[in-house]
Amino acid sequence: MRAAALPLLLCFALAGAASPALAGAASPPRSISWWFDVAENTTVDAANAATIAAHRGVFTRVMPYNARVPLDGNVSLWWGHDADVAAWNDPLQALGVPVLPYLIDVDNSTQMHAVYANASAVVADAVALAQHYGFQGWFIDYEDEYPPDTDPHKSAKLAAFLTLLGDALHAAGKRLTICVASWSALLADYEAIAASSGVDELQLMSTYARPADFESVVDTYFSKVRAGAGSLSKAGVGIGVYYDGRNGYDKDWDEDSARTFIQYVAAQGGTALDIFRLLKNEKDDWPHAEWWWVVLEEFVNATTVSSDSPHLN
Repeated sequence: MRAAALPLLLCFALAGAASPALAGAASPPRSISWWFDVAENTTVDAANAATIAAHRGVFTRVMPYNARVPLDGNVSLWWGHDADVAAWNDPLQALGVPVLPYLIDVDNSTQMHAVYANASAVVADAVALAQHYGFQGWFIDYEDEYPPDTDPHKSAKLAAFLTLLGDALHAAGKRLTICVASWSALLADYEAIAASSGVDELQLMSTYARPADFESVVDTYFSKVRAGAGSLSKAGVGIGVYYDGRNGYDKDWDEDSARTFIQYVAAQGGTALDIFRLLKNEKDDWPHAEWWWVVLEEFVNATTVSSDSPHLN
């Protein structure tokens, strides 16, 4: 997601697990994915890699936004960047963290329909590029806003493209994730997107700033993902760690609000978190509070939900 008044934003997702309170039931693994910019500043890239190394347990996947490649749907533009990509990708691969960069980042439905029209070529390139650079998959951020997608079959067309792309990636041992959100009729069709065999995870953007009605937002999302996928295995829930009261942002997250939010997600059966923004430098240090690492480690280790939680009874 890219907001008009913000710098480039990053999306990362976490996979969730079943409640530890369910005696005798095996808990699926929990995961946490992170979004961040790369290829803009080598110092920041190195600092991010060092941060991941220091907190490896809460980095299940990373979704780098490569500033050197136009992400407008012409995925062939990724070719010819071997040195640029290696500069940030090699350190991440050495840490053993799966890397799923942004393949497409558009908010123009006309551009996306051009992708659909050339789907076979896009898919072939996407698979070949992932293999060439050693990526573990791809991430898509398509927000149909300028102009909005008015095609009456828009959900079916997006789902069909995701199935074509994801199935091809799966055949090559790669994965596919996509951002979704309640503010778009297309992206709020969680059931149709989750039903696509090609999608490994949906990452919900609507909870980045911890809305007051986050419980109903999460409940609706989980219900529709479960209807489409048969489980919550594809449901990643977003947290915007930069909403911490600095640089003009409202302070929507502190240790208590983060823990309460994550406990609610986990209590509903969620096992995946999507962390929106990792940036480590001398000015914009997200997440800058050490308690984030504690709270996220609690989630990964399935210690965020107690057996007496009212949501589990």
